[in-house]
Amino acid sequence: MGIGTISDRKEPSAQLSQSREILELAIPAMLAIASEPILNLADTAMLGRLGVEPLAARAIASALIGGIYWIFTFLIFGTTTLVGRHRGANDPKACGEIYLHAILIAVLGGITVSFLFILFAPHLYAAMGAQDEVLILGTSYFRIRIAGTPFTFLWFASVGFLRGIQNTRTPMLIALFVNGLNIALDYALIYGEFGFPSMGLLGAAIASVACQVLGAGLCLWILFSSPYASEYGLTQWRYNANRFRSLATIGRDLAVRTGALRFSLIFATATASRMGAVFLSSHEIAFQLWILCSDSVDGIAVAGQDLVAKYLGADRTEKAIRLGKTLILWGCSAGVAFGLGYFFFKGPLIHLFTKSPDMIQSLNNEIFPLLILFQPLNGIVFVLDGVLIGAHDTRFLMWAMLIGAFIIYIPISWLSLQFGFGLFGIWVGLSLFMVYRMTTNLVRLLGRRWIHAFTARS
Repeated sequence: MGIGTISDRKEPSAQLSQSREILELAIPAMLAIASEPILNLADTAMLGRLGVEPLAARAIASALIGGIYWIFTFLIFGTTTLVGRHRGANDPKACGEIYLHAILIAVLGGITVSFLFILFAPHLYAAMGAQDEVLILGTSYFRIRIAGTPFTFLWFASVGFLRGIQNTRTPMLIALFVNGLNIALDYALIYGEFGFPSMGLLGAAIASVACQVLGAGLCLWILFSSPYASEYGLTQWRYNANRFRSLATIGRDLAVRTGALRFSLIFATATASRMGAVFLSSHEIAFQLWILCSDSVDGIAVAGQDLVAKYLGADRTEKAIRLGKTLILWGCSAGVAFGLGYFFFKGPLIHLFTKSPDMIQSLNNEIFPLLILFQPLNGIVFVLDGVLIGAHDTRFLMWAMLIGAFIIYIPISWLSLQFGFGLFGIWVGLSLFMVYRMTTNLVRLLGRRWIHAFTARS
């Protein structure tokens, strides 16, 4: 009886302690990540008032840039996982070495991506089905935006390192400042306010690149001029093939996984583009709202990834398993909150972005019911992705994503164009894709094979 009482007291205490750990990491991460889709929503709203064509041009650029950048988000997620694992094993020098090698990949990869995509920008827009005016507007916008890629990749690597050492507050402060400034610059350069010239779509691109440079610069300055530099050996560059190998392994799996996801999303955008500018613009508005939930819940996923990597690195397997189960409830609850928000504020949200009667009808009837209904399910998917990435279970995530993207979402999007299902068909495909991802992630988590994946790669 006495032993049972002590055990009962310890369990709630352990859960409370773990919840506190999650909150301390998740809240700053959520605020930082959510600032990006809020920026995109503000950008979308401002450009939407210029007309359908500028918004359609931005939609294609967002799909292309999102696809490119998401492939390289292994610089965030891979660095976080590897740094978190070595931090759990109390090896700060290894944490620093991983970050320095991630910086090198960021610079070389960013320069290469910028050069190639500036060169082939018109061909990419043509391949996306852009009509003449959209192609002309979008090519110039895209070239300016993509020029900032090396700085974005440096930001990715720096954020991954900071998350790995369980500092989510610094990225939050930088992200809030930089994205807030970006919104102000957008307003000034798009409409010609505060003494700036009125540049429309190109003004939005220039504002974005300026803030990319600022964000990366602030991160590097803080890390290399603070006690972190000596604590983690950031001023002592030494080539280590094992560090590259670790980043390459986790990076390869995540790049293929994310590439498959983004290709399916780009394919859906290209499909909407072939339906016409009104359909494409409506899809872009709804997709940015979908991303707002995704990126916000990713704050919880970041906490899960970081803590799982730390627990498994310190050989605390049961604590990692308990964390995964707790995060399912957290993700679902966050998704419910977003679903209710979209339900109650559907009208004001739609009218914020467009005055077009055709777009309003499309959003009301074809997209918003599915956007609202599937938010709780989406929340579970996003947090479980974080848990499995933290456990190095990236091979499973890669194959699961390839199957879901190429067997479910892409075929349904194609059929929606061929048989006239419209945007409703595209969003049904996205919803079924998310059902599949939730099912596979849950089965993987509850089956515990993800624990063996971490052991095999350690």
